[in-house]
Amino acid sequence: MLGAVAVLIPYLSKKARKTVFSGAYRLLRPRFSPLTRHVLRLMETLLEHLKAENIESELEKLISLVLAYLPYDEKKPDDTITAALQLMRNCLGKLVGCPKLWTKVLPSAFEAASGYLILDSKCSEDVAELLIQCIYSHVDQSIFVTKESGCDAEDSIDGAAIKSICLSINKKLRKCASPPQNVLKIVLAMFLKLGESSYVFMKDILLTLSRLGSKIHKEPHLKNVEECIGAAIVAMGPDKIHSLLPLSFEEAWFTCSNMWIVPILNKYVYGASLQHFLEYIVPLAKSLREASSRAKKARKCKELQGWSDQLWNLLPAFCRYPSDVYQNFGSLSKLLLEMLKSDRCLYKPASKGLQQLIDGTRRLSSSDEDVEVPAEVSALFSSKTSNLSCVSLQRCSKKDARKSMKVLASHSVDLLCTFADDFLESSEKRAHLKDALRSLAQISGSANICNLFLSLLKKCGLEDTPSTPENLECEANEVDGKGEENTDSTVEINNKRSLLMELISTLAEAADEDVLDLFFGFIKSSLLDSSKSCESKALFALSTILKEHHEYSLAQLDEIMMLLHGIKPDSNNAVLEGQLVCYKYLLVHMIKVNEESTSKKAFLILNELILALKSKKESRRLAYDVLLAISTSLRNSELNNGDSDLQRLFTMVMGYLSSPSPHIVSGAIAALSLLIYTDADFCVEVPNLIPSVLVLLQNKAIEVIKASLGFVKVLVTSLQSEKLLGLQADIMTGILPMSSVTKHHFKGKVILIVEILIRKCGFDAIDLVTPEKYKEIVRSVEEGRKGNNNNPADGAQSEAKDPEHHAPKRGKWADSNAEPLQDEGKKEFFVKGAGKPHFRGGRGRGRGQQHGRASGDRGSFRSRSEAQSGDGQSSRGGRPRGRGGFNRTRGRGGGMGPSSHSPRFKKPRTAAAS
Repeated sequence: MLGAVAVLIPYLSKKARKTVFSGAYRLLRPRFSPLTRHVLRLMETLLEHLKAENIESELEKLISLVLAYLPYDEKKPDDTITAALQLMRNCLGKLVGCPKLWTKVLPSAFEAASGYLILDSKCSEDVAELLIQCIYSHVDQSIFVTKESGCDAEDSIDGAAIKSICLSINKKLRKCASPPQNVLKIVLAMFLKLGESSYVFMKDILLTLSRLGSKIHKEPHLKNVEECIGAAIVAMGPDKIHSLLPLSFEEAWFTCSNMWIVPILNKYVYGASLQHFLEYIVPLAKSLREASSRAKKARKCKELQGWSDQLWNLLPAFCRYPSDVYQNFGSLSKLLLEMLKSDRCLYKPASKGLQQLIDGTRRLSSSDEDVEVPAEVSALFSSKTSNLSCVSLQRCSKKDARKSMKVLASHSVDLLCTFADDFLESSEKRAHLKDALRSLAQISGSANICNLFLSLLKKCGLEDTPSTPENLECEANEVDGKGEENTDSTVEINNKRSLLMELISTLAEAADEDVLDLFFGFIKSSLLDSSKSCESKALFALSTILKEHHEYSLAQLDEIMMLLHGIKPDSNNAVLEGQLVCYKYLLVHMIKVNEESTSKKAFLILNELILALKSKKESRRLAYDVLLAISTSLRNSELNNGDSDLQRLFTMVMGYLSSPSPHIVSGAIAALSLLIYTDADFCVEVPNLIPSVLVLLQNKAIEVIKASLGFVKVLVTSLQSEKLLGLQADIMTGILPMSSVTKHHFKGKVILIVEILIRKCGFDAIDLVTPEKYKEIVRSVEEGRKGNNNNPADGAQSEAKDPEHHAPKRGKWADSNAEPLQDEGKKEFFVKGAGKPHFRGGRGRGRGQQHGRASGDRGSFRSRSEAQSGDGQSSRGGRPRGRGGFNRTRGRGGGMGPSSHSPRFKKPRTAAAS
C-alpha cells in the first residue's frame, strides 16, 4: 500500500497529501523493519509536493524520528541510513521559517551517524558527503565575527552547536589509531567553512591532528592529515597556527620544535601577512644560522643549517597574495637585497618570492573577478571545496592590490638595477634571477629599462657597439691587424655581449618600441659580427622579441629576414635552433595577418623549413618541432573553415607538391604527414589535399613514392573509421599498383596500409573497392591477419628462402610496373644524411645486402605487430646496405612518414625519417 501511495502522490489533493503525511511518518521506527524503506521513500515524495508551513510541526517530529533511526546498528541496511540522512537534510531545507533548527538537529545527527564514518564502505562516504552538505547549507561563519557583535562566539546558539559538532568529531579522532578518511573530509570542510573562526572551535582538533601526524607513516593517511592541517593554515592563517604549534628554538639543547609543519606551511600559506614573516620567521631563521656556527658536532651543525634554510624558503609562500603589501614591502625590499648579497643560497627564495609577489599582485589588480585566489587554493585539496570562503583570502581585494602595485613600482627601479648587476656578475645566480627580473621589468616602465640597459652597455664597455656592416668590417680589420694581443679582451667582450643578450631575452616582454629599437640594434650588430661569437644567444634574444611583439616584428620584417637569411648554422645546432625558432614566430605572424605583401617572405621561410626536413638528423628533428609548434599556434577549433590560419598553412605546403625537385616534393609530403598526424580530422576539410598526394604515387622519383606511402600510412592510422569510409576507394586505387614492387620495401608498406584499412573498415568494405587484379593480395593480407600460415606474397617468400640464387637478378627488374624505377634507380643518388653516394644495380652487393633484402621482404608480410615498413638505410643516414643486414636496419625505416614500424608513431622526432 505504501508503494502504491508513493506513486499516486502527484495526483492527490493537498488535503489528501497532508492526511497521508500525518499518518505515514509515524510508521518510522528506531529499528529497521520491512516498512522502513517504503516509509522513507514515501516521505521524500511527499516533501516534494507539500509546503513547509502546512506541516511544520509534523516535520519537526519526523526529524526526531529520523535522528532516532540513525545510530549505528549492523542490522540496518546502508541504503536506509543514507536515505534517512537525505530526508533529514531535505526537511531542514524545507523549514526556512526555523533557521535555528539546525543548531539542535546537526549536533545530534553527527553524534548518531559517527558510527558509520569509521567504516570503509560506500555508505560511510555517502554519510560524510551528506553531513558536509548540511554544514555548508546551514553554518554561516560570518556570525562568529565577534568584534562587531560584542558577544562570545562560543556562548551563542550557533557557537554551541558548532562546538558540540567539533567535540563529537574530536572524540572520534582520538579513539582511532588511524584517522578515518571520511572523518578527515568533514574536518577539512569545516576548517574551510569556518575560516578564522575555526581557531575558536577547532583548535583541539588541530592539536589532535598534529599528534596523529607524528605517528602515521603510511602515505595515504598521512596525506589526508596534512591536507586537514593545510586547510587549518588557510583558514586560520600562519600566525594563529604558530600560537597553537609554535616554532621555538631551544639554544641550550640545539633543538627546534614543530619543524615538521614547515613543509605544510610552504604549500598552504595563502593571503598571509608579510609582517608575520618579518617578525616571527626571519629572527628564528637567523638564530638557527648563528647557532649552527656554535655547534660542535658536524651533524648538528648541518641539521641547524637545514632548519634555517627551510625557514628562509618560506618567503615565496608568504608572498602569495599577502594582505599587507603596501604596509610592509619597504621592510621586505631591504631584506630581499640582504638575501641577494648573502654568501649562501638565499637568492633563490628571494628571487622566487619577489616574482610571486609581483605577478600575484598584478593578476589581482587587473582581474575582473575576485574568485581567482579561492579557486587557486581549492585546487590544493583532493576533496571538493567549491564553497571555500576564508576571510584571509577575501582580504586580497582589487582595491588593495592597486595600492600594492604603486608601492611595488616605487621600489622596482632599485631592485631591478641590483638584480641586473647580480645577473651579470654571478653565473651561479643567473638562472634563478631571470624570472624576478622579468617581473620587475613589467612594473618598472620602459624608460627605466632603457636607462638600465644603456648603463650596462657603458659598464661593459660596449656603448660604442657598431650597428652597420661597414663599421663592423672596419673594426674586424683593426682587430686582425693587432694580432693575438687582443684575444683575451675580445673573448671577455664577447662574454659580456652574450650576457646582455640573455638580459634582453628577459626584459624584452616589457619593452616599448624605443627600447625594442635599442635591443634590436644591439642584436643586429652581434649577428653581423664576423666572429659569430654569440650568434645563438642573439638569435634567442631576437626570437623573444618576435614572440612578444608581433607588430614590431612585421614592421622590421625586411631587415629581420635579411639577418636570418645570412646566417649559416653549419654544424652548430644551437644556431640552427635559434634561426628556426625565429622563422616560426615570423611565419605565424605572417599567416595570421594574411597580407599579400608578406606572402612571398612566408614562402621563403617555409622553403627553409622544408629543406631542413631533408637535411641531417638533428636538423630534421628541429624542423619537425618547429613545424609542430607552428601548427599548434595556428590551430583554432572554432575556425576550421576555408579561411582559417591552419588551412592557409596546409595550402602553402601543398604548393611545393608541384616543385620539379623530388627533394622538395618529398620534404613537403613529410611536412604534410606531420601536420595531419597532429590534426587528422582537419586534413579531410582541406580541399584536394589527399588526391594531390595520392597522385604522386605515380611519380618516378623513389623518395617521392616513399614519402607518399608514408603520408598514406599516417592518414589511415590517424583517421577514425567513419572518415576513412569515404576515402578508402581512392587510397586503394592509389597504393595497390605499388604492391608488385618489392624494391625499397614498397610492397611491404602497401600491405601494412591495407592491413590497417582492413582492421579499421572491415574486409568486406575494402574488398568492395579493390580492383579485380589486386583482390588476391588483399585476401592474402586478411588471411595473414587471421593467423593463416600462407604468406601473402609467395614470390617474395620464395626469394627469401634462397637469396643467393636470386641475387644476380636484383639489378634486372622485369616487372613492367617498375620500369621507371629501374631507370631512376641506376642513377647516382644520395640518401639524406649520408656521407657517401650509393649506386643502384647488381654490382658491389655483398651477402649482407642480399640477406637484408630477403629478410626485409619476409618481415613485410608478418602480422601487423611485426611488420617492417621502412627502408632502414634512409633513416640511418649513410649506412650502406651491405653492412649489417636486416638486424641493423629492421624497424628503422624512413619511407613511411612519421613512423615506419608501427601503425601509430610514438614521437614527433620519428617523423623526420620520412
